[in-house]
Amino acid sequence: MKTSRHLIVSLILSALFYPAYGWKVIFIIFGGIMIDIDHYLWYLYKFKKFGLMECYNYFIDRMEKKNVHKNIGILLIFHTIEFLFVAIIASFYYELAFLFTIGLLFHYILDGIFLY
Repeated sequence: MKTSRHLIVSLILSALFYPAYGWKVIFIIFGGIMIDIDHYLWYLYKFKKFGLMECYNYFIDRMEKKNVHKNIGILLIFHTIEFLFVAIIASFYYELAFLFTIGLLFHYILDGIFLY
């Protein structure tokens, strides 16, 4: 899914949680958008290129051509169930981790909706 859609949903969630958490809602945005850095890490490993826009266009091209199935076998470490479990456990102990996990969950939900 395009980053702009993740940003819009993260901003809406941040606005909803702002009265209760104030500036800390920035972690909802981190959880909703920044976890896609694993796409870039995989691209660096695979192609040995540092071009952020090249990476973005590579994955956007796969999405638009409905070639998402070609992503099977790619390890996107921040999109794993293990990372989600770690985030959920940390959210019981740290308020910032809780906010990050909210963004993360909605990122997963949006990705799931896009795939299906």
